[in-house]
Amino acid sequence: MNYASLRTWTRDEVAQRILAGDTLVIYDGFVLRITQNWLASHPGGALAILHFVGRDATDEINAYHAEPTLKRVMGFAVGKVDVDEKVGWEPLVPPVQQGWLRQDGKWHREASAVRNDGPQSEPTAVPYMKEASEILLVAKERAKASETGPTLESITPPPVTLSAAQQAEHARAYRELHARITAAGLYQTRYLAGYGPEVLRYTVGAVLAYEAYQRGWFLLSAFLMGLVWHQLTFFAHDLGHMGVTHNWVVDRLLGIFIADLCGGLSIGWWVD
Repeated sequence: MNYASLRTWTRDEVAQRILAGDTLVIYDGFVLRITQNWLASHPGGALAILHFVGRDATDEINAYHAEPTLKRVMGFAVGKVDVDEKVGWEPLVPPVQQGWLRQDGKWHREASAVRNDGPQSEPTAVPYMKEASEILLVAKERAKASETGPTLESITPPPVTLSAAQQAEHARAYRELHARITAAGLYQTRYLAGYGPEVLRYTVGAVLAYEAYQRGWFLLSAFLMGLVWHQLTFFAHDLGHMGVTHNWVVDRLLGIFIADLCGGLSIGWWVD
């Protein structure tokens, strides 16, 4: 597909489509429309996407997805946006941060949002919310008859102390660092030097636990086996984050073997 031929959307168009119920995320200058099916199927969960509706998720998407996945991401592109190099994309407030969720084609208020707009001396101020940009979700009140969904006012972000230019500068600095780390190969798994000593430690611990059991030293055997399980948990943690082979199927199968079969812990439950 020729993505360069996609129509350029204005920020107001993006905002209006979000208010109409579309799940739109900005990625590398493109507008991604995320379907409800993918929201339900996303391995990182729906909230990871919903909290970036109306925002530029370029750095986060690049950081948490492998190259083959990044190529598939562009399949959701429906348009382009003009992103100023100096100030970046002017974000919107995701509806979920106001307590709004889209269900069965309608907006539902799941929580009420409290913004600390006034000075700390006011009775309505929340003491531990220092900035006006902070939003606190509390138990929802009875919905007002006039409330049918988020409004343009509610998804318009309040003023922040960090200027858009400063935020864009921080983003550029992060991207430069990310590129240097990638070029140095530091994201690549060191199987022999990294996990080799780990596997050796697990094996030695299991053998010692078995020998202690054979000799009738049950307390020592239980202690050693407990250490093995304890250490295997760290390995299962890495597998759950797809951080060993970086292949979802391989890491999940290894996670099932280590966590489910060896440790009695559901890796699917832990990840999901």
